[in-house]
Amino acid sequence: MAMIDLSIDLGSKYITIYQRGVGLVLREPAIAIAARDKHRLEIREAGFRAQNVMTGALGGAKVIAPISEGIVVDEEMTAQLLQYFLSKILPHGLIKPRVRAIVSICSSSSGSDRQAVEKCCLKAGIKEVTLVESPLSLLAYTSSIGGLFVDIGGGKTEIAAVTNRGIINGCTVNIAGDAFNMAIIDHLVRKYGVRLGEFTVEHLKTSALSFYINDNANYAVSGAAKDAEDAKDGSPRSLYVSANDLLCAVQGLVDDIIEVIMSVLAQTPPELSAEILRKGIFVSGGSMHIPGIADYLEQALELPVTALKDIDNAVAIGGARFFENKEMLSDMLGVKLNLL
Repeated sequence: MAMIDLSIDLGSKYITIYQRGVGLVLREPAIAIAARDKHRLEIREAGFRAQNVMTGALGGAKVIAPISEGIVVDEEMTAQLLQYFLSKILPHGLIKPRVRAIVSICSSSSGSDRQAVEKCCLKAGIKEVTLVESPLSLLAYTSSIGGLFVDIGGGKTEIAAVTNRGIINGCTVNIAGDAFNMAIIDHLVRKYGVRLGEFTVEHLKTSALSFYINDNANYAVSGAAKDAEDAKDGSPRSLYVSANDLLCAVQGLVDDIIEVIMSVLAQTPPELSAEILRKGIFVSGGSMHIPGIADYLEQALELPVTALKDIDNAVAIGGARFFENKEMLSDMLGVKLNLL
């Protein structure tokens, strides 16, 4: 029976899959459109197809995001979502291949959180599952002996000082892309009395937010008035949003992340601190696409900040490298593994 080895990054916003010997085979939004069939919900569309449907009529279906802030919140839907994605990348035939997977998860996951991920993977058809904290996969991606890794994703930010013996210390905070979106929504309601929809804000953030203070661009958007006192609440309204508006909305949250990074640095052993001082800080995650954010972190922390070459896929790629270096992963996890 053929054996297929996968590295899966189980993120809040995207699920990324890297196949050993092939490369990246899937990166799609971790969302689904599900409808009730008899006694349970079943996925009708998922990933990018679900994302497209979300802007139209859903009928009796509902949008489900089964992973929140790096944690599985709906086991049944997560299992179905994984099964849906696996069906897209695995060969079809009478004899199904045996699938092994290294699954990168949030480093703050509790015992029950880890059990939920493993249960979902097994239910989706993966026969052997090895769970790895995401910062360990990032270390493997860099082929470094140690460093400080900051991953600012959609639902959370992971900060960890890591060596080839595992995570030395770290912290996970629920400040990331989703929190940036909410901060933008709240700021525009306070300043202009207009509430934007989630899709509009996401597009505005990804196309207009900048940490360069000399960015004077303005962007036209439409939303709903929030002005109940003169009976106009909910009526359509357009406005121009400046890049500075967006920066004002999220800068405080990034400053909070910086404080956490400094706290982790303060608790890092001297030997690893010296390595971090020499190499700087490695950053990844979708939020690192924001122009100027790496420079902003570097100025505040007074340390070199290096964005990983493949910001979005670094975790999945790094996890796959453990298939070629099981001894390293065994040392990190403190258990004997059979991945080859």
